[in-house]
Amino acid sequence: SSGINAEWPLRPGTSFNAFSCFVIALPYKQTWKMRLGYNRRAANRAAGKSGAKNSGPKYPHPRNLTLLFKEGAVDGEACADPFTIELQMYLEMKGFPHKVHIVDPEKGKNLPDWFRKNNWDGILPMTKYDKDQYKLGSAETMMALEKKFRVPLMSGGGMGAGRFRGKTVKNLTLSLLKSVRPYDETNPDWTDLVHEFKQLDEYLVQCHGKEGDYLKSKRFSLWDIRMVPALYNLVTIANYFKPGFALPDDVPHLRSYLNHAFEDPVFKKFCPSVRKIVRYYEPKLNMRIVLPDDVV
Repeated sequence: SSGINAEWPLRPGTSFNAFSCFVIALPYKQTWKMRLGYNRRAANRAAGKSGAKNSGPKYPHPRNLTLLFKEGAVDGEACADPFTIELQMYLEMKGFPHKVHIVDPEKGKNLPDWFRKNNWDGILPMTKYDKDQYKLGSAETMMALEKKFRVPLMSGGGMGAGRFRGKTVKNLTLSLLKSVRPYDETNPDWTDLVHEFKQLDEYLVQCHGKEGDYLKSKRFSLWDIRMVPALYNLVTIANYFKPGFALPDDVPHLRSYLNHAFEDPVFKKFCPSVRKIVRYYEPKLNMRIVLPDDVV
């Protein structure tokens, strides 16, 4: 054929055409791509060994994730709000890189412009990510991030976990500490809380026949993240505001679960001190507690 080198290695009796050219070139094209991928992976390994900083996890994650937490009793530190703690635990387990700003809406301290424009009620914690995505509260933030960024996948809890989201415990904690009645049957808030404890105990039993998913996998689910900070705040400081608090004897599975969950490394990383928890509840209860010097 015209324009074709006569020395081109064709089989005898065959003629050159576009199809034969495609068949011959295809293996070389694949080899080139494979080599390029190999070189790229080798460069990534070399960067990791040399201590180069990574831009973030290799799986999809929110860009420019920024969180606003309410300032606590210590300047520059987040308060002991269980909603703040659960969001910190969630981001730690997901591995999402993020920035934290400690703010105080009541004093107008460190408030960015996008907070004033998108959060008229001053709800905290508040989250901003990607371009203009804003979420108010820990529950809304975790639901939105978990729906869009599934990796690493987190369990939602066992069957029936939807009945417990920590909201009941959080609400009963405030009403129980405000009440002047003791922790007994004469106090309706205590009665409601004991009922909640018993339901939690039954739920933990039905999870694989033992004390919950956590004791089987040693990894927090979304259910654990919502429940553990609220329960910790309650059992830790209840006796400082009013003596006589103790978990009922007929919830052994709940006791075992809490003993293990409170020692989890993820929770201990963000677990507030007793003094911080007390200082968080004092203005809500309009009380001032004098703590012993040995309480940190």
